[in-house]
Amino acid sequence: MTTYKMMDEIIGYCTKCKLELNQRIVRVDAGRPKRVLCLTCNSERAYRKSAPAKAGEGKTRIPRASAAKGDQEAEWRTKLERRKAPKAYAMDKPFLLDDHIEHRLFGVGLVVSLIHPDKINVFFQDGLKTMKCGLL
Repeated sequence: MTTYKMMDEIIGYCTKCKLELNQRIVRVDAGRPKRVLCLTCNSERAYRKSAPAKAGEGKTRIPRASAAKGDQEAEWRTKLERRKAPKAYAMDKPFLLDDHIEHRLFGVGLVVSLIHPDKINVFFQDGLKTMKCGLL
């Protein structure tokens, strides 16, 4: 294992140049380079031995939130497809959970959550919207 000291030159990945280039060690911790100076663009950076993995290489990460959101969205769509008589939307009208709303711009939507004291989340065909409503 090689121990490095300040002012040694090594090859590392520059995040500004997006290339592996010659770099001068500026800070060493326990014999390993921590900060380097790129000799091409003269920017100081944390030392990176190699370029980060490109998209599509290695493992693909599926965020948990998006999977849960997709299930929730499917549930909202099935509830929205049940044709109940929609109430006309107005900012001063109170609404309850699972009410169908007719909005002049967004169309028919489903109240999916109540935000205390005077807002609601409504799911429309083009996505979730937070809207003002009257008090219950």
